[in-house]
Amino acid sequence: MKKSFYFLVTAGIVLNLIFSISCNDSKSYEELKEEERVIIKRIIAEKGIEVLSEYPVDGVFGEKQFVELDNGIYLNVVDSGNGNRAVVNSTTILIRTSGYIYDTTDTPYYFNTFANTAYPFEFKYGLAYNVVSEHASYSDSYALLFGQSLEHALAYVGDSAIVQMIVPGYSEINELPAGSTYQSSNRNQYYPIFYNKIRYIFY
Repeated sequence: MKKSFYFLVTAGIVLNLIFSISCNDSKSYEELKEEERVIIKRIIAEKGIEVLSEYPVDGVFGEKQFVELDNGIYLNVVDSGNGNRAVVNSTTILIRTSGYIYDTTDTPYYFNTFANTAYPFEFKYGLAYNVVSEHASYSDSYALLFGQSLEHALAYVGDSAIVQMIVPGYSEINELPAGSTYQSSNRNQYYPIFYNKIRYIFY
C-alpha cells in the first residue's frame, strides 16, 4: 500500500516537473506581442506608411496615412462611402477583402476575395463576433479572414466605403479577439494581416 502511495506521489512530482519545463519553454504573451510588433514595423516600412497619432479632423487620409486606433489596429480610409451609416443589429453588410498575411518568413501569403467566382461575405452589423464563432470550423478564406476588426471600421465609414487596415493578431475589441479566425487559431505566434482593400456594401 505504501509502495503504491509513494509511486503515485513520485509520478505526480515527475509529471508536474515535465509540465513546468514545457511551460517555461513557451513564449509569454508579451514576447509574442513584441515579435508581432516587429513584423508590423516591417510592414509599415515596406509600404512607406505614415502613422498618424490622431484621426484626421476632416476625415481625409493621405494615400499612405494610417491612424493607429486605441486597440492597436491601423486604419486608412480610401473612400468613406455615400454617407449612409450602418445601424446596429439591423444593417446587413456584404464585404470583400484582399491583402497579405504575415509571419516570420520573408514572403507573405496573398489573398483576394474580390474574385468573380466568390460571393461576398455577409454579416449583420453589431454581430461580427458571433459570426466569427459560427464560422470557426470553416476552411474558406472569407470565414478564416473575417473578424471583429473589419466590422469596427464601420464606426468611421459607411455604405460603399473602401478602407485599408493592419490588424494585429493580439488586438481586442471589448475584451474579445479583434482578429480573424486564422489569426486566433495559433497561440504560439501572432500573425498580422495587412488588408490592402476592404469594400463594404450595405444590403
